Amino acid sequence: MELSPEGVRHFSRREFGGGLLARVSWPILVGLICLFVLMAPWLTWRGIAWSQSQAYDQLTAAGRDRLKLYGTALHSELEKSRNIPLVLASDPLLVAFLAAPATPDDPRKEAQAAALDRRLQALNEALGSSALYLLDTRGLTLAASNWAEGAGSFVGQNFDFRPYFLAAMEGRPGRYFALGTTSNLPGYYLAMPVRQGERIVGAVVVKTAMDELEHGWSGGGEKVFVTDRHGIVFLTNVPGWRFGSLAPLEPGVRQRIQASRQYGDAALAPLGLVLGSRLASLGGRSYVMVSQSLADGEGWTLHVLLDVEAAEARARDFGLLMVAGAALAVLVIGFFIHRARLVHRHTRELEQRVVERTAALVDSNHRLQAEVVERQRAEDEVKAKQAELVQATKLAALGQMSAGMAHEVNQPLAAIRSFADNAVTLLGLGRPEQVRDNLAEIAGLTERMARITGQLKQFARKSSGAAEPIALGAVVDGALSLLAGRLRGEDVDVRWAPPPDDLKVWGDDVRLQQVLINVIRNALDAMRKAAPRRLTISLAVDETTVRLDVADNGPGIPDEAMPFVFDPFFTTKPAGEGMGLGLSISEGILRELGGRLTAANAAGGGAVFSLSLRRAEAS
Repeated sequence: MELSPEGVRHFSRREFGGGLLARVSWPILVGLICLFVLMAPWLTWRGIAWSQSQAYDQLTAAGRDRLKLYGTALHSELEKSRNIPLVLASDPLLVAFLAAPATPDDPRKEAQAAALDRRLQALNEALGSSALYLLDTRGLTLAASNWAEGAGSFVGQNFDFRPYFLAAMEGRPGRYFALGTTSNLPGYYLAMPVRQGERIVGAVVVKTAMDELEHGWSGGGEKVFVTDRHGIVFLTNVPGWRFGSLAPLEPGVRQRIQASRQYGDAALAPLGLVLGSRLASLGGRSYVMVSQSLADGEGWTLHVLLDVEAAEARARDFGLLMVAGAALAVLVIGFFIHRARLVHRHTRELEQRVVERTAALVDSNHRLQAEVVERQRAEDEVKAKQAELVQATKLAALGQMSAGMAHEVNQPLAAIRSFADNAVTLLGLGRPEQVRDNLAEIAGLTERMARITGQLKQFARKSSGAAEPIALGAVVDGALSLLAGRLRGEDVDVRWAPPPDDLKVWGDDVRLQQVLINVIRNALDAMRKAAPRRLTISLAVDETTVRLDVADNGPGIPDEAMPFVFDPFFTTKPAGEGMGLGLSISEGILRELGGRLTAANAAGGGAVFSLSLRRAEAS
């Protein structure tokens, strides 16, 4: 409620004239003002302290959220290379090469090593890792992906002093972050023992660079770093902190680290970080520090430092605002007391002077309110910028995840192009009905692409992923239509009798069609040298299960390859024609849908892939 001069005049005449406030003496009024002056520093300190505490709590909560985001990014980076040495350690060629006795100047051994060098080089380029190499039980590098780099090659280098090699020789995975002794570049090393039966015959090692991860951390605005069990910083978005320590190292620890050459010739000097009860200080600046131990590394800890300068500035402003409000309250009380005394002692002329002073006070209050509104607007703008920064970080992570969907989107794009080209041809031939059909197919494929790309929403929120009843015949027809051009071009005899429309299975039509396309393409690849080429798709139905068999008349699957058909990176195709991921992905999709994908050789020749699916009610 605003206080107008007329209101003051009316209120004072009725309430203050001869009242309690009018009888307040000047000594009491001066005493109240002195009390406020004495309490003003305490009130300011309490207001700033409370506001700072609230700001620190908010920064701590924000730091925990950022900590989860950065921890997830680090976990994802480590997970990319976790299965590579595990798969390679069971490779029969690598096992046989390491198990064979070393013979000086053996041409066969050298030829095998050269073949392994090229294979590791191709796999390293496909996976995007820094290096892949193979060690014998002495720690000597027998084959490496960087074999062609001359002096920078790992081949012939001995790494028996590295902890990851020692762990592999003890029969367990070895994890280690260090500077490369040959490349002098930092990286995360993951080693797996290679066994022949119960005997360890060597180790396979993958090195992953972390520079892209550190670069991605630089966009958040806060300082992020990871320390090992000794408190040494080895991952950070502040280059000057790398290989510094949170506290001085004991001489014995320093000697062990330097002996292992984990961080090369780095001085491992303390950063000068001082930890307090609420804040940490470094280089003359104060930070809120949030830390979390990581399960991925061995004694690793992830830290986030958030600068408190802006928060403390807001806290000081709030404390000053509290003092200003208290001062305003004292002034208002003093004004009413003084005015009551004037009304009691003086004439209307003096009362008019009080009204003028009241008007000036009201104007001052309006200006103060305007300043408060402007400050609130500035704080709202800062919060909006922070929200934009969080959204940009999330979109960057979504952009990284969308790269994995390109493989599934390319096939509908190619089909759309094919249907569009056919439509142009059919228009020239004056066949509008078939053009309309092609356009309908394009519309269906665009809808399918939308459903495929919709899986990116799982990063922001986890979808139910529940299967639903779908018509199996329509899925098969759709897959055959996408591959119709290749089927016609390779003169393949397709034998397929569509079932009734009411035959439904539990699944997802997009992912199930992707599985079927992968299986049919593998069959077409297998029949390249067959004449004639025949693809047979048949059904076996019972009360609960529908089995869809895809058979070809190719050479079949070799007996020695049968156990590894669904293993990642396993392929019988020539080099450069696949990485061996299609069947592994298809098997995982069917498993998620509650089904199963199996492979066998037909009695009359050729391979048979069987998709076992749960049958759904016709209704």
